[in-house]
Amino acid sequence: MLKKYSPYTLCLLISILVVALYVNDFGPLLRLEWKIQDLMYTFRGDPNFSSDIVIVNIDDTSLAQFGSWPWPRDLVGDLVAAVGAGQPKTILLDMLFEPSVTEDTSGRTTVLANQLAWFQNVIVPYEISRGDFTSSRISNPKYLYNSSVMVDNPLGVLEESEALIAQKVFLPPEPITQFATGLGFKFIAYDRDRKVRWTPLVMTYDGYYYPSAQLLAATHYLGLSPSNVSVKGGEEIKAGGRVIPTNKHAEMFINYNKPRQSFGEVSAVDIFSEKFDLNNLKGKLVVIAVNARTATDYYQTPVSRNLASAELTANILENIAHSNHIKRLDSSPGTDMIVLFALGGIFAFILPRVSLLYRAVILIITLFLLANLNFILFNSLNVLTRSLYIGLQLILLAIASPILDQDFLARIGSGKKEPAKGKPARLPKIEPIERTPSGSKNRAAAVSHEAEKSAIKAAEKKTADVRPETKTAMTDFSGSKTFPAETVKAEMPVAPPPREKPKPAPVVAEAAAPIEYNNRLIDDEPSSEPEYKPAPTPSTPSFGFDSGQLKNLGRYKVIGELGKGAMGTVYKGIDPAINRNVALKTIRLDFVHDPEELAELKERLFREARAAGMLSHPNIVTIYDVGTESNLHYIAMEFLEGQTLELMIRKKVKFNYRIIAQIIAQICGALDYAHGSGIVHRDIKPANIMVHSDYKVKVMDFGIARVDSSSMTRTGIAMGTPNYISPEQLQGKPVDHRTDIFSMGVMMYEMLLHRRPFRGENLTSLIYNIVNTEPELPSAVDKSIPLLFDRVIEKALRKNPDERYQRAGEIALALADFIESFGPKRTIPV
Repeated sequence: MLKKYSPYTLCLLISILVVALYVNDFGPLLRLEWKIQDLMYTFRGDPNFSSDIVIVNIDDTSLAQFGSWPWPRDLVGDLVAAVGAGQPKTILLDMLFEPSVTEDTSGRTTVLANQLAWFQNVIVPYEISRGDFTSSRISNPKYLYNSSVMVDNPLGVLEESEALIAQKVFLPPEPITQFATGLGFKFIAYDRDRKVRWTPLVMTYDGYYYPSAQLLAATHYLGLSPSNVSVKGGEEIKAGGRVIPTNKHAEMFINYNKPRQSFGEVSAVDIFSEKFDLNNLKGKLVVIAVNARTATDYYQTPVSRNLASAELTANILENIAHSNHIKRLDSSPGTDMIVLFALGGIFAFILPRVSLLYRAVILIITLFLLANLNFILFNSLNVLTRSLYIGLQLILLAIASPILDQDFLARIGSGKKEPAKGKPARLPKIEPIERTPSGSKNRAAAVSHEAEKSAIKAAEKKTADVRPETKTAMTDFSGSKTFPAETVKAEMPVAPPPREKPKPAPVVAEAAAPIEYNNRLIDDEPSSEPEYKPAPTPSTPSFGFDSGQLKNLGRYKVIGELGKGAMGTVYKGIDPAINRNVALKTIRLDFVHDPEELAELKERLFREARAAGMLSHPNIVTIYDVGTESNLHYIAMEFLEGQTLELMIRKKVKFNYRIIAQIIAQICGALDYAHGSGIVHRDIKPANIMVHSDYKVKVMDFGIARVDSSSMTRTGIAMGTPNYISPEQLQGKPVDHRTDIFSMGVMMYEMLLHRRPFRGENLTSLIYNIVNTEPELPSAVDKSIPLLFDRVIEKALRKNPDERYQRAGEIALALADFIESFGPKRTIPV
């Protein structure tokens, strides 16, 4: 049965592989798909000239005559007035106006605002800072609410992923916002290859939804107000009777026209000098933009490597105003998967039934038709399919085509080799049957059932004319051997002798493989941490140590070394009483020569370890035992599998902001619990944070760190680079639980930027910077970092402990809403 359906199974597996690549957006295939889609733009015919969209360029000639950019705002107002005299229907003033004391106090901002009030058809853009979660507050900047749009669902709220989230908006000066006909945001969305293919049309800010400048200008040109625009999350935007298709993030796929050929353009110099007939602007959509080589932005797009910002804006306007949209067929992945599985089933049914030549012809013709169908759909109907995966499926089927024969798959399953091409297939030799004393049959060679049937048929054919009861001799096809044949009756073929089930081969027990103790989940990249690879002998288990090395600590058996620190070595061990893995941290006290100081240090070691052993928290490493072996003191604690946060940072693991917040919140929970029990860690750093594969966190070395740090300092041993130590600890002032909060802020900063907030050329300058200087805020280095992290880090790193968070739990509370924003949304019944 399995052999019979093997071709179908193979085709099904190919379909499953392609669907898996499709669903997971396999990187190399995704980039190849983008390149193919970009290539299709080059095969378009004549330019789609949009005569109703005109770009007024502030170009190099304009700057040479009227001065460098930015121009005074009264000059921009004069240009708006000159363009407005041509009575265009809508003007998009495609430039950003930042607050300026000089422009405001000189009255130039007011001049521009008066021109906007006069014509009442000017759309002004503003800039936004992207956020990662929606704010729970409901508020609205002055004059911005007039440009808000509606949401097409009963609750009037979209899911977080269904619109661009703005953390902050940067509006123009108030006179401009007051008299502009509409305010729309401006934001560029890049694909992973840094090309611009999508544009966000809607963003959410403080509980309301706002259109982009292009959407607002295009709908104004169509005679629609923002109240006529509604967003249907994850599907489309309706503007009056028009439907704008979007993806699940409210982004429109841009249908680019031919670059530098599709829109009317005029220089601002020609507008001012009246060389251009302003009647050509009547009733049109005009974009006033900076298009000088030294002052404009350029973007990589499917049609150009350096498309000017004004032309990108014009393409978006044209798509919306003319409903010139690309209809993408990847909006319903379920349908695509059905198509892929259906094709796999069709080819599984057809290909095994035809010869290899016809299979190749069928697949080549199908690929050819697929390519031409895509070309026709894109150029004639503006339909874009994800046909790359269908093509991949066809290519894989073509590769697998030679092995779709059932006989070939059967030979693979039985271990037989395929006969060489050009030579006749030889049947296997049939040896004479011998009788054992017990009467059982034993063949000299194992022959498959199919081979036996073929041999018998051949024998019947050769002996068709032999008289009954006549015995003859049959020769092996190779001619090398003859053997007696059974009596063959012409009128009745002799059935083959029954086959006896082969006796099972004796089972030979294999030697058990030696156990290798290497349970640390460290990535494959090189690590500075020592890795233990034992080679035990079968006679005497040595647990990977040579003679003379440490074998036991108290009742614990030592089986490997996990790492070394300034105060001692950490071993992996086993508690034989309950067969439990433990981590054994040894603490050297040989550097203390004063007997009284040594006795005091031992007492403190046991006291601190016992206190830490009383802690029971899911994010704190459990301490099981403390003891002494000869002159070596040790602490037995929970054995952890994972990576230290230090290793992950050193390997430049890219944490997303949700993971950072979750890790910090877990550490804060552990610290809050320990501080409530009267225990201060004093050495919070990435090396003391263990992260499991599911990002669950364990804080290590509670109590031990306090003994280590104080003892090392008092005995003159170098403390190491104090990157995470609080100012009061470095200054020798009294230290309490708030020193751990400062260390938390340093560690959080490093997770965000992969660099520490305080640096110095030497130890002295580093300590000076920790005590005296203020670090640069994370968002000033990387604007994509949410401002929430700025606020948390700035307060945690304050020099005065009284000005910091007073409890670690306060940091967890500050991050709670941010973490919760990534959780699953509950459906509210209507």
